[in-house]
Amino acid sequence: MPHTDVSLFLAPRATLPQADRARLTAAVARICPKRGPVTIEQRCELCGGAHGRPRVLAPRGVHVSLSRAGDTAVVAVSLAGPIGVDIESVSAVGRAGFDDVAFNILERTALAAVPFAERDRARAQLWTTKEALLKLSGEGLTVNPREVTVGWSSGGASVLLHWPTAILDLTRVHLANFSAGAGLVGTLAVLSAHAPHVAVR
Repeated sequence: MPHTDVSLFLAPRATLPQADRARLTAAVARICPKRGPVTIEQRCELCGGAHGRPRVLAPRGVHVSLSRAGDTAVVAVSLAGPIGVDIESVSAVGRAGFDDVAFNILERTALAAVPFAERDRARAQLWTTKEALLKLSGEGLTVNPREVTVGWSSGGASVLLHWPTAILDLTRVHLANFSAGAGLVGTLAVLSAHAPHVAVR
């Protein structure tokens, strides 16, 4: 059995922020049961508030990310390197005006070529890819999402096409799509020397 670099834990969405933090801690403890107490900090890198990207202080070398959509939450734990994860409801991205805010002209042109019945799912895949990348960089939506151009491979997997303002080493960024449940699309982005092995638990 291959070594798992990234573990994804899907669960019903919590109503309180404390519950999400507890899930992050529990997920790390499950993946690293013999590495001592788990300490996770959430701090905004811009304002210093306790609402930023979660960061594992202990054990060292572990990275986490969290996303919520509809009634579902996903916690990602990475031993391969920094990670960003995002899930989105297919129906949520179909609202009027979304494409103009989220996608640049190249992406909107690509979406227009997708059969109508498949377009919302394709749109959700593009959006979760952008969100995962921006979470990975730590910048989130302080970056205009239209600066990040994403698309699909010939097999339908997410690919990063262009990001001129990236602060990451893009040669080490790996993307993976995953099933997050009925009506949901998920994408993760990992900064690693190799393509990670991903397991949904």
